[in-house]
Amino acid sequence: MENLVFSVNAVLPVFLVMLLGYILRRREVLTQSFIDVAVTLVFYVSLPAKMFLDVAESDFFAILDGRYVLFLVCATATSFAAAWALGVALVRDRGKIGAFAHCAFRGNFVYIGLPLVQNLLQAEAVPSTVLVVTFVVPLYNVLSVLLLSWYDPSGARPSPRALAWQVLKNPMILAVLAALPFSFLRLHIPYAAEKAVGYLGSLATPLALLFVGASIDLHGFGRDKLGILAAALFKTAAQPLVCVAAAVWLGFNTEQIATVFVTMAVPTALNAYIMTKKMGGDGEMCAGVILASMLLSVITLPGGIWLLRTLAIL
Repeated sequence: MENLVFSVNAVLPVFLVMLLGYILRRREVLTQSFIDVAVTLVFYVSLPAKMFLDVAESDFFAILDGRYVLFLVCATATSFAAAWALGVALVRDRGKIGAFAHCAFRGNFVYIGLPLVQNLLQAEAVPSTVLVVTFVVPLYNVLSVLLLSWYDPSGARPSPRALAWQVLKNPMILAVLAALPFSFLRLHIPYAAEKAVGYLGSLATPLALLFVGASIDLHGFGRDKLGILAAALFKTAAQPLVCVAAAVWLGFNTEQIATVFVTMAVPTALNAYIMTKKMGGDGEMCAGVILASMLLSVITLPGGIWLLRTLAIL
């Protein structure tokens, strides 16, 4: 019972704020214009501020575990390949394979995963999450562009230079790069500046969870219910099960395993829909997978935490 209570308590605050966002949107307290502004503020200001402080106030050399980074990259690439193969096997319409695979492997770590890891480990700063943002999130972008370009009806193919620029201009990557000199040289951030950046960073979690909840559309299921369910189950159940088992077998510590679980188990990222639509993919299937993975994660996230606690892994 203790493990169950812990598991629910780790996840419930996140979903309660998301539920509030959903209710406020339905009551039209939160408008679409507010959501658009909140997304911009979180993506370009609050989350980069949080990432900057997390890296600047830590010893990056100490948290840079090459073996763990290699595992994260390999796990993400393997999940991507498996999602693509599953899409080819299950989805008959070639135009929908890209949306299936994209939504099946790409998780919402930045907006949902970060607060979940903090709650799970009961810590404000978790070093392994910095590595996920630095290495896994950019990899999501690269693999997603490659996948969707392959199925793009226009036949457009991105150049290596365009891919590299897309990664480097990400505000969170820029924040990490800007913070590295402070971390490497142990430079002290002036008190006033540190407080100001901290205030901005503290906005990230509540605002992000509010607009994620406000963006939920319960009418999002399309016609491809079997494909949608398969992609959502892959994202929230199969992917974390395999990757966490591999992390345990390789002997990673509790913090690292918790981060792997959350990274792989969080529901599909909301921006997967935007990118899929922009690159000619099937937006209807993508919206369905996002909704289905969100609903499933209400069960799989606390259930997974309970199982890991019961097995004394966490």
